Amino acid sequence: MKKLIYFSLIILSVVSTACSSGEKALQKGNYFSAVLKSVDRLRSNPNKTKAQQTLLESYPLAVQLSKREIVSLVNSTDPLKNTKSIAHYKVLNRMYNEINRCPAALRLLSNVQSFRAEEDMAKQMAAPECYNLGLRQLAKGTRDAAKSAYSNFTKANQFVPNYKDASAKMKEAEYMATLKVIIEHIPVNSVKYNFSAEFFQDQVTQFITNNIRRKFVRFYTPKQAEMEKLEYPDHIIAMRFEDFVVGETHDTDIEKHVISADSVQVGTTKLKDGTSIKVFNKVKAKLHIHKREVISKGLLSLEIEEFDNKRIINNKRMAGEFVWFSEWGHFNGDERALTKDELDICESEPVLPPERQDLFVEFTKPIYTQLTNELKRFYNRY
Repeated sequence: MKKLIYFSLIILSVVSTACSSGEKALQKGNYFSAVLKSVDRLRSNPNKTKAQQTLLESYPLAVQLSKREIVSLVNSTDPLKNTKSIAHYKVLNRMYNEINRCPAALRLLSNVQSFRAEEDMAKQMAAPECYNLGLRQLAKGTRDAAKSAYSNFTKANQFVPNYKDASAKMKEAEYMATLKVIIEHIPVNSVKYNFSAEFFQDQVTQFITNNIRRKFVRFYTPKQAEMEKLEYPDHIIAMRFEDFVVGETHDTDIEKHVISADSVQVGTTKLKDGTSIKVFNKVKAKLHIHKREVISKGLLSLEIEEFDNKRIINNKRMAGEFVWFSEWGHFNGDERALTKDELDICESEPVLPPERQDLFVEFTKPIYTQLTNELKRFYNRY
């Protein structure tokens, strides 16, 4: 019974909030919000008195407010006055659509007006506003201005499809606004490891292409830049292995005496009465372990340079290491003196380490993670 009362109170609270939210919006002067909330309430409860009253009060006020804003814009010297007025027409038409989709609201308001024709006319006048502003911004010749120009040419084309040469101007602005970045080849001072370095670079390039997707940033390989005749990039990403060691081998021999952790049966003995009993004691063994470590490590430098002035804008060093190891051994004595791990080592055979090319790839994996995180962080600002 208590649970039923509790849930009933929750439902009443939700209903009360829904009823009052439109009224609160009206009191705060948020007429558009008040209209939408009251219409939404009337859809679920057409006879809700408070929602009816809120709608009757808020709709005329919302229309008056939007009209005043439009008149103020049209009479102003704002170069984008028609463009800005579109937002107000959208508010008016949104209310018109919502009310027409609610029979209870439609019965209350007989004078609901559509402003679709006015919105379309505003778009016709807004297209040249945006187009001309885009031309002025494009003429400035800067990346930031070109970004704004791209946005304005896009709006012009949306307001009036195929408006003049807005599509061509969009492409021109986009190219001017785009940061062009060349990813240079990674030099390796060893013919033996060229293949592995190329694999590393391919992975980095693939990551950049697939994961750093910025509207106004484009990455090129040297080959792509050459094919597209890109003479003046904005940035050059240069990476090189400052130092690396592959396959540095360290052998360690360990010899130790081990004793079982617990007592184990070591035999039997007879008591004076002839009874045979088991004898327990700790057992010993001499353990020989051979451990081979193969260490591969390196240091990669990252530099991002501005092409026009050769200024270094990012400079990082990233280290990576991979240690491969193998253990095997033998023992003399009672095998029960050994732990399971020690016994497993003694049952193991010597294993050859991976190929050096593979070791190179392994130590670059932590470098790859650091490098891609840094590049993503850096270019997400653009």
